[in-house]
Parts: sequence; C-alpha cells; structure tokens
Amino acid sequence: MSNFTISELATTLERTIQNASNPQAEVATLLRQTMDMHGADTIIEALEAGVPVGASIGEMILHRSSELTILYGRIPPHFRSGVHDHTVFACIAQLSGVETSVVYEADDDGELAVSRTVTGRPGDVTTLPADAIHHIENPTDGIASALHVYGGDFDAVKEDRSLWSHNEHERGSFSFERLLRESVVAMKKTGNERGLEGLVQAIPATRALVDAV
Repeated sequence: MSNFTISELATTLERTIQNASNPQAEVATLLRQTMDMHGADTIIEALEAGVPVGASIGEMILHRSSELTILYGRIPPHFRSGVHDHTVFACIAQLSGVETSVVYEADDDGELAVSRTVTGRPGDVTTLPADAIHHIENPTDGIASALHVYGGDFDAVKEDRSLWSHNEHERGSFSFERLLRESVVAMKKTGNERGLEGLVQAIPATRALVDAV
C-alpha cells in the first residue's frame, strides 16, 4: 500500500532544493520517481483531499514555504489561461490528461511572440525556467490533472508576477482574479466555447464572469 502524503513530499522537496546544485533538475527527477513509485491515482487522491474548500483554478495551493509552492493543477476540458509568469522555476508532473504550455519571448520593446510549446502527457515532467512567460491549454475533452511544483513562495513573489492582456499583450500586475478574467477574454476572442463551458462546469460561479466579458 502506498504511503504517499503531500507533507512528506514537501519535506523531501524542500531538502532537495536546499542542498541541490541544480534544484530544478533534481526536483524534476524526484517527481518522476514519485510518479513511478506511487502511481497517478494515489497522487491525485492525495491532491484532491488537500485542496482548500472553495479554491479556484490557480488557487489550489497545498503547500507553501520559502523554498517552494505545491499546487494542484486541475484544468477543465479545452480551457486556455491568460498569459502570465511565475518568477520562479516550475516543474509539472502530469498525472492525467494533457497540459500544454505556450511559451513566449519578449523583445527589447516588450512585444511578445510565441517561441515554443511544451506538452505534458501522463507520466511526463515538464519544466519552465524562472523567467518563462506562458499560457496553458488543455486541448482535450477530459480534465488534465498535474502536480505543479514551483521553486519559491507564491505569496512572497506575488508582487513581482505579471499578467499580459490578451488583446494588446499589455503587461500588468498579477492576481488570480485577473488571470481568470483574461482567460475568459482569450477563450471568447478565439471562439473557444468548449473551454468556456468547461470552466463554468468546473467553477459554476464563473458564469457571471463569462456572461459579462
């Protein structure tokens, strides 16, 4: 029987980050080992149990310390997020479904252009550097579940994070509420009705936002 717990994973990850010469690479290795040892279903069960009551997309934080943030990514079918950054490295262990990161580069004038895509499928661990700018997509008809590990405290870096508007790619301050709004704008502008429907099914309270934007 698996003895996987979020608290034990967090302790191991913190020790790894503190002692590693390349923390991101070693965290990615540890996440692969964790999936191999415990299996996706067991990890998802622990993540589901640890989600704070009423948490929205992007707010499903299960552990936060000065070294790391552990977040449960549960992405509705065909959802697309707004463009944002993290300011800390990311390692994403894909447990079910598909999660794609569309990564941008900014030129000297701050203009964004797509540079690459990174797709995680079950069993994959994808990585993003601390300076990555991206949006995420779930291109499938099912929920995409992933264990997200970030190399820092999201609360401590929240004032440093940025969000870009979908229409003009204007850079502004980050908040989960603004991220959700820009996600709706992006899906409306691209005619992504299935993504909007998936969002409302996952978070019924977003119906008012979808109708208002």
